[in-house]
Amino acid sequence: MKTMFKILIMILFIAGISVKGTNAQKYLAGASQNGKWGFIDTKGEWVIKPVFDEVQNFSEGLAGVKSRNSWGYIGLTGEWVIQPTLKRAEDFSEGIARVIYMKAGTWAYIDKTGKQAFNEQFENCMNFSNGLAAARASSKWGYIDKSGKYVIPDKYDHAETFSDGVGRVAIDKVYGFVNPKGEWAVKTGMENIRDMHDGIAPAKGKNGWGYIDRQGKVIVPTTNEHAEKFSEGLGRARVKGSWGFYDATGKLVIPFRYDNCRSFSDGMAAVSDGKSWGYIDKSGKLIVSAKYDKALDFCGGLAPVKSGKTWGYIDITGKTAIPFRFDDAMPFVKVD
Repeated sequence: MKTMFKILIMILFIAGISVKGTNAQKYLAGASQNGKWGFIDTKGEWVIKPVFDEVQNFSEGLAGVKSRNSWGYIGLTGEWVIQPTLKRAEDFSEGIARVIYMKAGTWAYIDKTGKQAFNEQFENCMNFSNGLAAARASSKWGYIDKSGKYVIPDKYDHAETFSDGVGRVAIDKVYGFVNPKGEWAVKTGMENIRDMHDGIAPAKGKNGWGYIDRQGKVIVPTTNEHAEKFSEGLGRARVKGSWGFYDATGKLVIPFRYDNCRSFSDGMAAVSDGKSWGYIDKSGKLIVSAKYDKALDFCGGLAPVKSGKTWGYIDITGKTAIPFRFDDAMPFVKVD
C-alpha cells in the first residue's frame, strides 16, 4: 500500500510539473537579417526563419506577414493560416482583423480562417474592442458590432477604438467619450483629447495639453506642450522641449529633463539625452546608461536596442541577452 501511495504521489508531482510547464509564458519578437524578417524567442533563436519581406508581431496567435507584394497570416510555427492574397493586413482583435483585399480600396473584416466576417466594407475602420469597432462608410464615424451593423450611429466627425471601456469621439467640435451603449460617458470642453488609459486621458485646452480623469476632471493643467497616454500608472508629457512623467494624482514624479522618451513597459522607460538612449525605472533612476542609438519597449524582461548598425536585446540590468546581429528588431510580445 505504501508503495502504491508513493507511486501515486510521484505521478501527481510529475503531472504538476507538466501543467506548470504548459502554463509558462512564451514570447516572440519580429527581427530581420539580410533584408528578411522572421521571429525569434527570448534566447535569440529563430523560431520562424527570416523569409518574409515585412512582419507584424503576433496577435491572438497569428501574425500578419508580407511575402513579395502580398500580405497573409502565419501561425506560431510559421505555417500559412491565411494565404498572402491581401493588400493590407492588420492585427487580430477579438477574433477579427481588418484587411484590404487586392484590387480593393475599402476595408473589410475577416475571421481567423480568412473568411470575410460580414459583407459590409468601409472607407476607414479600427480594431474591435468591447465587441465594437469604430468605422466610417462615408463621411461620418460610428461603431459597428460583429455583424457589421451600426449599433452606435455614424454621426461622429471622428471615433476611435474603445479603451478602458470608453470610445473617444468628436462631434461638432465637442470631444469626449461614449460608453458601449453610445451614451456620453464624458463630454469635455477641451479642444482635443486622446484615448483613456488607466482611467486618465490626455486633453488639450487653449494653452496646451494636460490630463483628465474618467469624470472629465482636470488632474494636470493644460499647460504642457504635449502629453501622451498613461502606461503602468505614469504619463509622459513635454514642457519647453523636455519630457517628464506625471502620476495618477497629477504630481510630476519624474522631472522634465529628457530630450525624448517612451512610455513605461515592464517598469522601465526608454529615455534620450539627445544623442543616446538608456532606461529609467519609475523612480526616475537611470538603470541602463544612455549609450544606444535607439531603444524600444521592454516586454518579457527584454528590450530591443540598436548600437551602430545592428540591433540586439538587453535585460533590465542592461546586460546583453541576445547579441547584436539583427538589421532591425521589434519588441517581444506574449503569445498564446
